[in-house]
Amino acid sequence: MFEIDFEKCKEFATIMENVKIPYDDFTSTSHYPPLGEDIENVARYFFFMTAIDHRTSRPDRPYQALIGGKVFKGADLLYRLGAERYLQDREFFSPKRMSQITSIEVSEWLNVGDAKISDPEIRAFLLRDAALKLLKLYDGSVMKLIETSSKRLYAPSEKPWVEGFIERLRVFRAYEDPVEKKSFLLYKFLERRGIFEAKDKENIHVPVDNHLTRIAIRFGLVVVPKEFEEIFLWRKEADRFTDIILRFHIREAYKEVSRLSGIPPTRLDDFLWMHGRNVCTTPPLCEKCPLKESCNAYRNPVLKKYREHYYLNTWYY
Repeated sequence: MFEIDFEKCKEFATIMENVKIPYDDFTSTSHYPPLGEDIENVARYFFFMTAIDHRTSRPDRPYQALIGGKVFKGADLLYRLGAERYLQDREFFSPKRMSQITSIEVSEWLNVGDAKISDPEIRAFLLRDAALKLLKLYDGSVMKLIETSSKRLYAPSEKPWVEGFIERLRVFRAYEDPVEKKSFLLYKFLERRGIFEAKDKENIHVPVDNHLTRIAIRFGLVVVPKEFEEIFLWRKEADRFTDIILRFHIREAYKEVSRLSGIPPTRLDDFLWMHGRNVCTTPPLCEKCPLKESCNAYRNPVLKKYREHYYLNTWYY
């Protein structure tokens, strides 16, 4: 099916050793809670916002708006509106409020101007599900969820009955992705804000979304068999099984890049996500790309047309 090209992983890692990666501490009040806030409130903000951080746009309906003279789009707009609501009302992200939120309230909150959030019913469902289970299992506390995990991502082999943070998140529908995209994005937020530092750092992975997929396929980290070409040219939609298997391969490929380069997965993701949004776009802006000389797509017109696989109907990423 799909295969990891370990030689390409080595090439990618070598290039990354010389790339300066911008650092985001996730404290900008335009998108996140300010420093000095109650730690539970901050953890709740990231827990609930990450739960609905997926597929904000559709091919025929971009999610973007002009706010204060600046254009915000996709996740930038989502978190801009999240931070705005948080600053207006710290209790908005309480489990009690989230357990009762409706699709109408989600639309009123996340629609601005011509920007209409996709699937408000699904986002409302995910928020309610997350809130109700957080209340029932952890007394409504994200910090208790972290503490109960013994500050581990996964159970240690010698204590398989002790569920780690990533494993505990699986009970929430928003975090049920087998490839754990939202789970590792949430961990990245919490780690960067100094809320949770995992003991088993060797188990950290990049949160694989469409941007990371597009880069991996074009560069050649994961080899795509000819019979799957149609889903990357958006002529045919992938199924759930293909999506999961593909992203697992991509996750492991980036893990190898991280190992070889010495760049932690969370920092590697900083580069990958911004690179996918701003350079390895559709079509790609290859002349701005530090990876271009080793990228398979740079001199291959067919590969250059590849996008992430066509798979829109998901709340995983």
